[in-house]
Amino acid sequence: MKEFIDERNIVLWNQLNEKFNIEIESSFNNEYSCFTQNEKAIIYVDYQNISKDSFTHELLHIYLKFKEFYLGSSLKVAIFQSNILKKYLSDNLLEHIGNCLDHLKMFKMYKELGFDENLFLLDYNEYKCNSFELGELKANFRIKKNINPLAIDFYIGKLIAMLCDPNKNHNYITQLSEFKKLDIGLYTIVEKLVNETKEFDIETNDILISYRDISTAFYSRLVKWIHNNHIK
Repeated sequence: MKEFIDERNIVLWNQLNEKFNIEIESSFNNEYSCFTQNEKAIIYVDYQNISKDSFTHELLHIYLKFKEFYLGSSLKVAIFQSNILKKYLSDNLLEHIGNCLDHLKMFKMYKELGFDENLFLLDYNEYKCNSFELGELKANFRIKKNINPLAIDFYIGKLIAMLCDPNKNHNYITQLSEFKKLDIGLYTIVEKLVNETKEFDIETNDILISYRDISTAFYSRLVKWIHNNHIK
C-alpha cells in the first residue's frame, strides 16, 4: 500500500477501513475506478500508472458512501417515477449527473489533502462545451417555437458539466449566456440542483436534512417545466 498511501491520505484510508472491507484490484481499462456494495469496496487501479492522486479520488468516492450520501442514486429513483422524464433523460445522463455532483463534494476535500488539482480528473483540462457543440445545440434545441424533446438530454449534460467543472481556468461566460437564452427555465432548474448540492453539508447529523430533498426538488421542477412546455 506504500504505492498509494502516504501522510496525506492515511487518515482517510484508516477511517474508511473501519466500515469497509477494501480490496485493491487491477483495472480492466487502465483507469482508476471503484465499486461499493454494503460493506465491501473495490478500488481498481492501473499498475502501469501508479498515482496516489487518482487513488485518493477513488477513496473520496467511497467516503461519500461512508457518509451515506447517495444523491446520484436518489436522482435515478426520482426520475424513474416519470415515464416522460425516463423517456428523454438517458441512463448515461443520469450517471453523468451523479458523477458531476459527487465531484463537487469531493474536490474541496481532495485539494485540502494536498493532491494535484490537474490529476483530479482524466478530463480536468478538457473544455466541457466547445463552439461546435454550442452551435449544434442552438440549431436543434427548438423546432420552430417548440422545444425539441430530443435535445433536452444534451442540454442538461453539457450545462451540468460546465457548472461542475473544477478547472477554474475554463471560461464559460459565452456558453452559459447562450444556454440561458435557449431556455432560462431549464437553466435555472439545473443551476439550482448544482447550488443545492454545493450547499449540502455531508457531515451533518441532522436527521431532518437529507440529500433526498435535493433529488425530489429537481424532479418536481423538471416535471413542472415539462408540463409548462407541453412536451409529450
